[in-house]
Amino acid sequence: MKKFVCHIKDLKDHQSYGFQIPLEEGELDIVVLRQGKQIRAYLNHCPHLGIPLNWQPDKFLSLEETHIQCSTHGALFTLEEGYCISGPCRGQSLTALQTEINDGELYLVSQQ
Repeated sequence: MKKFVCHIKDLKDHQSYGFQIPLEEGELDIVVLRQGKQIRAYLNHCPHLGIPLNWQPDKFLSLEETHIQCSTHGALFTLEEGYCISGPCRGQSLTALQTEINDGELYLVSQQ
């Protein structure tokens, strides 16, 4: 499975974005981060409560923009691995998603 997410040109550096990817059985809610040429994607799902990380569209980063932050309880996750370093889910991680860039477009790729 390969699903279109967005055009790379629409992702600003050091920003986070939320996307809903349509699937046969519903939608996949994801977070996409861009740091220079590096683009990462995670499920938009807090490992502590199982709820979305953001409370406003595209608002996933801490005030300093150094971590992904859960808006419900303030847990902080590293940008590079999605590893929780602070909060009730410390030691757990966000679910990383495999992506691929093709002709300036970002795709979510099934890990099967």
